[in-house]
Amino acid sequence: MSVILKIVKSSYKTALRKFPIATQAVQASLLMGAGDVIAQHAVEKVPLNSLNLRRTAEFSALGLFLVGPTLRFWYGRLDRLVSPKQVAWKVAAKKASLDQFIFAPAFIVLFTSSISFMQGMNTESVIGRLKSDYTTILKTNYLIWPAAQLVNFAIVPLNYQVLFVQMVAVIWNTYLSLKLGNVEE
Repeated sequence: MSVILKIVKSSYKTALRKFPIATQAVQASLLMGAGDVIAQHAVEKVPLNSLNLRRTAEFSALGLFLVGPTLRFWYGRLDRLVSPKQVAWKVAAKKASLDQFIFAPAFIVLFTSSISFMQGMNTESVIGRLKSDYTTILKTNYLIWPAAQLVNFAIVPLNYQVLFVQMVAVIWNTYLSLKLGNVEE
């Protein structure tokens, strides 16, 4: 088993070095899909053979085309914005603050709008959903992400920050899937 893990780790490192955006987009896609499957099967108690595969595909597509590339860009930008010539915890605190007070509020709007449009909602319905769900999602974000981002920015190398976040995000994605996955017909 350890040989397989070494091969996977080596392959991942190579893919990340050669194709960083694509690698992180694919990992975000897989983990967002996993979060939706967990939400449907483990929380909503939907049998595996009855999963809403369209819903899983929508979350996976957002991971591939929006979340992965956006996070890759954002973390690279943060790395350039915050000087590393400081004590590590100060760098982490500054990055986490920028992430949580600038990026997160805007990204929640973008993500919620994107999934809503993918689900066939019109603009008026999307705005209504944002009005009803945004504050709750943002508050829940603040229960999970500030601590996770402090750890991420303090000890995780830049190339692995999206992976770390996506691993934590399996829980977050499960929550988002529960909150935004079901469109009332």
